[in-house]
Amino acid sequence: MADLPMHYQTTYRWQKDAAAGLTGVEGHADLPVGTPHDADRFCPEHLLVATAEICLANYVLLIAERSRLDVLDYRSSAEGELEREEGAGYRFKRILVRPEITVGSGAESLAERVLDKAHRSCLIARSLRCPVDIEPSIHAQAAT
Repeated sequence: MADLPMHYQTTYRWQKDAAAGLTGVEGHADLPVGTPHDADRFCPEHLLVATAEICLANYVLLIAERSRLDVLDYRSSAEGELEREEGAGYRFKRILVRPEITVGSGAESLAERVLDKAHRSCLIARSLRCPVDIEPSIHAQAAT
């Protein structure tokens, strides 16, 4: 792992059209961002939910590799639930990630442990004020 503290830098540039803007990370293509009502742009709410989902996937795949778990397929979906907190405004009540992992037959127990450890290790989930829960689904595939 890199030396700590690590720093992450982004940029934002407004495009003079409502809330339309571009966010960027050096060395990557800009990402069009806006509000939840902009069909052609990513909004912060979707990006936050996606960040929790991606973080879990990264940890699952890293821990699986270190645990010698052969992941045959990984996919997930996620949703975030907003609530209105009296006197404070809107906030995320919960983020739910539904990972689906396919492993070789007989590796289901190891896959459960990997998912649990990844969930407990996820930096983003541990950094958020709202709970990030998972509803995993593990599939076994016979060797061919």
